Amino acid sequence: MRALNLDFRRTERQSKWLRLICLACGLAAAIATGAQYQRVSDEMVRVNATIRAPGTTARKAPVASTRSDADVQKVALEIKHASDIVHQLNVPWDELLANIEAANIEDVALLSIESDVDRRTINISGEAKGLPAMLEYTRSLQARPTLADIFLQSHEIQAQDPQHPVRFVLSANWLVRK
Repeated sequence: MRALNLDFRRTERQSKWLRLICLACGLAAAIATGAQYQRVSDEMVRVNATIRAPGTTARKAPVASTRSDADVQKVALEIKHASDIVHQLNVPWDELLANIEAANIEDVALLSIESDVDRRTINISGEAKGLPAMLEYTRSLQARPTLADIFLQSHEIQAQDPQHPVRFVLSANWLVRK
């Protein structure tokens, strides 16, 4: 058997030239990519200027003089509606819902939560396995920092159900921290 001679440090002239050719190709590709990027960037600026130009001339035209009073009232109503939506979106719902969820009692199931954002009141409808569970849930809600003046608006024992659950509606004032 013949001995195997491996030379890991072999130096060749061709590998030096090959490296220089790869470096030159890489530099040429980088320059071509930069030039293409500049062309596309200039084209985007030109297109954006073209799009904005008709919009600015249309805004300069006196539109208000051609609108009737009904149109102005309709626009005012839409603006008020949009303002109401923005107002409701800015309400800290997370804090309220987190406090209601934190008052979790095992024998109580929530059915609905209705709110009046302007008056800062909420109505909570639920069903409890019995009157003690409903009263415990009411006490638990009273301990929450975002709710005050919690009142039992109505309750009804479901006689047709064999377990006789209690359906109830609670009313509370909602304290909003600003």
